[in-house]
Amino acid sequence: MKHMFFIAIIAIMPVFIYAGQARNIELIDVPTANSMARAEFRADFKMYPGGILTRLYIGVFDRLMLGGALRADNIIGQGDMAVEIPKVLGKIRITDDEGAVPAIAIGYEGEGYESTPARGVYLAITKEIPMGSVFAQVSLTGYTNNFTNFGTGIDMGTGLAFAVTRELNMSFEFDGIFGVDTRHLSAGIGYFFDPIEIDLAVRYGLNSDSYWQSRILKVVYVTYF
Repeated sequence: MKHMFFIAIIAIMPVFIYAGQARNIELIDVPTANSMARAEFRADFKMYPGGILTRLYIGVFDRLMLGGALRADNIIGQGDMAVEIPKVLGKIRITDDEGAVPAIAIGYEGEGYESTPARGVYLAITKEIPMGSVFAQVSLTGYTNNFTNFGTGIDMGTGLAFAVTRELNMSFEFDGIFGVDTRHLSAGIGYFFDPIEIDLAVRYGLNSDSYWQSRILKVVYVTYF
């Protein structure tokens, strides 16, 4: 079963060879307020130790994107492979990043991975800061997946993204700021190899009673229809 699933993922990836450069809809894990364009299709494969998170998105309008996520754990290594029920993803951008007004978006992420739980509903704020030939983006995102006592269990993530060149980008984030067991720092670098983007990231856990680290590989495909 594990071998069949892994072969299927590898077989699907070459289909995505005519891609456009990926938009910055998240830093490493923290969502930004950026959204997709109308008629844009995006697929990304986020591979972490032992598992893979597959996400598909469609730009319904310039401000609205919808999608779904499928997580599979224990693809490699011991233990039975576990495939979760597909979850819903979505984001709507309320304001554009213009002048003194930042981009603001409301979204929903129904699936997490590894030590990062599902965010649930989130509010993201993103502002671009020109720095000569380099462009920087700062993002702040608050989220909660507690719908029984809404308003409780609120957490937050923040970070910076740098577009060094059209092809090269770097991201840094601090996520799970208020969480006891989900707090972590991440750093990542991405490069656009026409026609795909490949991102590499390292995450460092800052749990109250333990320390952990993991490496992430993400392959992104974007096209239009």
